[in-house]
Amino acid sequence: MSLPELQLLAWDSEFLGFVVARAVVPPQGAAALSALVAQARGQGVRLLYLIIDPAADEAAANARATGAWLADRKVTFSRPIGPEPGRLADPGPVIPLSTFSPELEALAWQSGEYSRFRRDPAFAPGVFERLYSQWLRASLRGELARAVLAWPGPDGKPTGLLTLQSHGPQASIGLLAVQAGQRSQGQGRALVAAASRTAQAWGYQQLRVVTQLDNIPACRFYTSVGFVIEHQENVYHLWL
Repeated sequence: MSLPELQLLAWDSEFLGFVVARAVVPPQGAAALSALVAQARGQGVRLLYLIIDPAADEAAANARATGAWLADRKVTFSRPIGPEPGRLADPGPVIPLSTFSPELEALAWQSGEYSRFRRDPAFAPGVFERLYSQWLRASLRGELARAVLAWPGPDGKPTGLLTLQSHGPQASIGLLAVQAGQRSQGQGRALVAAASRTAQAWGYQQLRVVTQLDNIPACRFYTSVGFVIEHQENVYHLWL
């Protein structure tokens, strides 16, 4: 019996203060999963992310039998970069930013409304907010993003946020949010248009973004601006 590879996650472990690991679960094999869980316990893992194909019903049932909880139906969208159609053609007043502000932080939190770090009640209070605040600050410093784009409101304070990363063959949207109460007014489309132009200037031909399948408004939005589903996977949290 071959076990799924147990990958210890250094960043997650340091941030959360306990050992975190992940493993891709094969379609079948309850015995292999039980052995994997025992291995994780033996290595002091406190939280194990189990990555399961959405079509692997047996693997999902085996995971649930161990006490794992479906925390995220993760979906990756992608679209080619090129001339923007119709309403995507004009990015409007989108501007680059490099300075932290409470308004940007609030937008970063809103971008994670469906995050598994927000939805899982086993996390300590404040974990989600700390995670997304750190994500924003690292993006502004150029560590996690190559560009931070914002839509300025009438008072100059940002009401829309997008972070753009460049790695591998594609540019990737990280955080994307428009302030509640100002959505469906074109800010999100303008931010994506600006991100597409920026990525094209960097030499990229593909733009991708990862979100949650349960975040129906986000999925509908990305589809409306030309993205198609590239990959799906389910992430289960197993607390040990």
